[in-house]
Amino acid sequence: MAVAVPRRMLFIDGEWREPVLKKRIPVVNPSTEELIGDIPAATAEDVELAVDAARRALSRNKGKDWARASGSVRAGYMRAIAARIRERKSQFAKLEVMDCGKPYDEATWDMDDVAGCFEYYADLAEGLDAKQKAPISLPMESFKSYVLKEPIGVVGLISPWNYPLLMATWKVAPALAAGCAAILKPSELASLYV
Repeated sequence: MAVAVPRRMLFIDGEWREPVLKKRIPVVNPSTEELIGDIPAATAEDVELAVDAARRALSRNKGKDWARASGSVRAGYMRAIAARIRERKSQFAKLEVMDCGKPYDEATWDMDDVAGCFEYYADLAEGLDAKQKAPISLPMESFKSYVLKEPIGVVGLISPWNYPLLMATWKVAPALAAGCAAILKPSELASLYV
């Protein structure tokens, strides 16, 4: 069942990088108590970099690249993520087994749920397009009112250790579907690939 544990870094501003203070946290396989790798220990400096990068990304091209992109454009990316997860399901499940100690079959089912979650929110993202500028009935005909659904911006997300990728997906997928940028802080107890 062993799978190589890749060296993990922080993903900030479209690239993988070491944490500013170069600190790392050891990762222990809970079923064997073997040290299997380490993960970056992000600090406030890294969070500042991530938030600044996320804000720039949302405003790039006047927001047309993500925040103001249509739901169908965002859905396309989310479906591509789901497809990649399905392609690498076995590898992700093995990492999850090593990372949080759950049975392989359960970890495999979780990967199906992760892909399904991205697909579910991709459908909702597409549905947002039809709801944009929906008229609101007002008692005065001289006034017009419409609903405009907009992303709130950069969101901070924290996920627990027990379903690392699935619970991270429960947070990231709806944020992406809405057009937000996400800063994810996974549990330091299970963070091999989140």
